[in-house]
Amino acid sequence: MSFKDINIKPSYESGVDDIIEEFYEPALSTSIQYDRIAGFFSSSSLAIAARGMSEFIKNGGRMRLITSPKLNPDDANVINKFITSYESLNLSDFGIDLDNIQSDFEKNHVKALGWLLKEDRLEIKMAIPIDDKSDPDFKEMNKGIFHQKVGLLVDEKGNELSFSGSINESASAWVFNDEEFKVFMADMYPVFFQSDKNRFNDIWNGKRNNLKIYDLPNAVKDNIIKYSNNFDIESISIKRYREKRNHNNFSLTPISLFSYQEKAVKKWIQSDYRLLFEMATGTGKTRTALASMAYLFNRIESLIVVISTPQNVLSLQWIDSINDLKISYDLLSIIDGTCQNWRTDLENMLLENYNGNKHAKHCIILTTHATSSSVDFIDLISNNTSTRTRTLFIGDEVHWLGARQYRRALLNKYDYRIGLSATPTRWFDEDGSAFIMNYFGDSKFEFTIKDALTTRNPRTGLPFLVDYYYYIQQIHLNQEETERYKNVTARILNLYRVKDKNDEQSDRLQRLLEERANIIKNAEEKITALSNLIDKLNQDDSIHDLIIFVSPQQIDTVIKILFQKGIYFHRLTEKEGTKKSAKYNGLSEREHIIKAFKKGLFQVIIAIKCLDEGIDIPTASRGIILSSSTNPREYVQRIGRIIRQSEGKDNAVLFDFCVASVTGLNKDEIELEKRIKNKELVRIKEIATNAINHAEVLKTLSTF
Repeated sequence: MSFKDINIKPSYESGVDDIIEEFYEPALSTSIQYDRIAGFFSSSSLAIAARGMSEFIKNGGRMRLITSPKLNPDDANVINKFITSYESLNLSDFGIDLDNIQSDFEKNHVKALGWLLKEDRLEIKMAIPIDDKSDPDFKEMNKGIFHQKVGLLVDEKGNELSFSGSINESASAWVFNDEEFKVFMADMYPVFFQSDKNRFNDIWNGKRNNLKIYDLPNAVKDNIIKYSNNFDIESISIKRYREKRNHNNFSLTPISLFSYQEKAVKKWIQSDYRLLFEMATGTGKTRTALASMAYLFNRIESLIVVISTPQNVLSLQWIDSINDLKISYDLLSIIDGTCQNWRTDLENMLLENYNGNKHAKHCIILTTHATSSSVDFIDLISNNTSTRTRTLFIGDEVHWLGARQYRRALLNKYDYRIGLSATPTRWFDEDGSAFIMNYFGDSKFEFTIKDALTTRNPRTGLPFLVDYYYYIQQIHLNQEETERYKNVTARILNLYRVKDKNDEQSDRLQRLLEERANIIKNAEEKITALSNLIDKLNQDDSIHDLIIFVSPQQIDTVIKILFQKGIYFHRLTEKEGTKKSAKYNGLSEREHIIKAFKKGLFQVIIAIKCLDEGIDIPTASRGIILSSSTNPREYVQRIGRIIRQSEGKDNAVLFDFCVASVTGLNKDEIELEKRIKNKELVRIKEIATNAINHAEVLKTLSTF
């Protein structure tokens, strides 16, 4: 057989081609010579260099490999060894621990290279970037990296080909082939093939002025050979790995995931580790992000993770999830305003990592958006991380980070990025929305409420979210509220007409929109309607598992109504503390309230804002939106509070108090009102469309 008998394409792309099965295995199985530039010297790159080599070895194939230690100018000791006594280098100098390779793919293919070394069928050379080859001591190492990726193959009949391209290689590429490259047959693309061949030969023979070439140090060679003592050629056969892949033995992460969550992680990896996870509330955004973090922990020696949330109570929930999933880490710390010495704590953690402490290689920082965007936090993160350390930023409820005061948290220095939100788009802030999208790679993975209601959990046989009824209570403004509303609308219209608004005008417009929203939020008729609804619910079925979402202006009145009707309740606002206390048996006051509600000790929770994002109360089955901003996000967050699956929960019910359109506006004001109203109705209609009683609700909405 020869290359002529194989259907070799001119290019291969991840997600389109099975690169192992369609290219590497058939091309190598008919080859007798393999020259390879493999980028960094690591167990992973060595394994990738040996990909598909079972038949190649049986053919008596010979291989030449050029690679490079992954060095930076701060690695003075290793660089000095290369200059003065590189033969004393060993694998530990490169941070490679062969005994602790977890992936069978890496383990067996590194053994294959060791066996080839022992049989004198493999030569390995190290390419070190330099600034000036004329310097006899080569004291100035180039700050760049040797990261070329080229392969050349010769078959038994003398046919030749080369391949080169982005080839973002990792052992995990076996699962999802995160790479792209071109293939040049020598007789079809002689110019491109010869260029690749000349490049390899020039580097191999030390003819590149920007590189210094060394033979593989004997100590390194001996270690790899020793590692290969029990090498079995069948352990790298394409057949065995195909079977493993088909039976899902090649795990993406150590955390079990549902299929849609695994798709999210894969897309994140394929998107250069930068992605927005736009997933409905209750569908496991946190678990998916932590699986991504665990994926990096398994593959990166030193990683600092920053998890930024809107409030400290959410950080505590992240810690619970990390512990529940049994994710291993070295250091973890809460770094926010609830900790008086957070600056010192953060600096100490970063310095431990910077100094290479083996007990500080994988660090997790739980913080808030306010802290992560502060000058002190940014300064510490920017100036106290080693160039050897990679960084992952996870933005929870990421829409917050598009705000001007929080954007500073989105540092360019974060290597890997994950943004989480059911609704990442910012309301009336196109610039902030664009900023978020751009930072997280202009790509996203979506799993909507509709997806979660129609996709069944294979473990339970039930949808991921529970079906729900949606009832709209139509509210009207009184005369005084109507006049105020008209006045604000006219002022909003005047600012809308300004094409190029400065910051002051933009802020003024935002304040007017908030003023308009407050009139709607606190409409007087809502209180009477709520009292009547409570009576009806109490008559039909004693009230339980109910959350009432209110504004600060409404809470005292609602408390009075519930008290008079003899209903057990508790308020949940920013005033209820998040610090753990002996008074609440080691829980925070907020955690204590939520636990009591789950047990049925409180029939109702009255919530202001703090339940909108991230708080998990799956037992809640009824919700009343007495007050909501015009921001569609609040509707999504609040429906998400009550449609999580829970034992014995057949369905959920949401009551939404919506203000009908105001009459008496002029033509221009009516047009503006439609623009705003249409945006407000987008998410309401989505919630209505997915409700059990959707036809009835959509009919009601048509009258608004």
